[in-house]
Amino acid sequence: MAFGVAAWLGGTSSGEAAAPVLALGVAGAALTGAAVVWPTALGPALAALAGAYAVLLLVDDPPPDSRAAGLAAALVVIGELVGWSHELAGRTTDEPGNAWRRPAWIAGAGIGALALAWAVLAVADLARVQGLAVEAVGALAALGALLLVRRGLAPSPQD
Repeated sequence: MAFGVAAWLGGTSSGEAAAPVLALGVAGAALTGAAVVWPTALGPALAALAGAYAVLLLVDDPPPDSRAAGLAAALVVIGELVGWSHELAGRTTDEPGNAWRRPAWIAGAGIGALALAWAVLAVADLARVQGLAVEAVGALAALGALLLVRRGLAPSPQD
């Protein structure tokens, strides 16, 4: 999966950024494979894959899109898969039923990371746009804060 992420980032980058993006991506994928044996290599592996995306952003300067959300979900899934494969390679036996629970957990974590990253991108895009939508969100947030303060200051029925 890590090689797929490296290829995806390299394929979407321009000719100028393709070599450094692919180099970081392949290094991250190789470190991901090494992380199955040496778990301490997982952090640098994920950092190298994220660094490949950072180089793509610095060199190509693309407009904001959903690639960041896809990369976030991919990094979470890669990390979880490496952790699971490390556990399976150990001497301990897996508990009954974990053969279907762990993949479901990994898929759920990936979907959750994707949703959270999309939400962050949506908020960042909304903050970038000036207009009525931003004013409405700000007014609703202020109203919600006032209601919370009023509810916190109101005497409770036991008083």
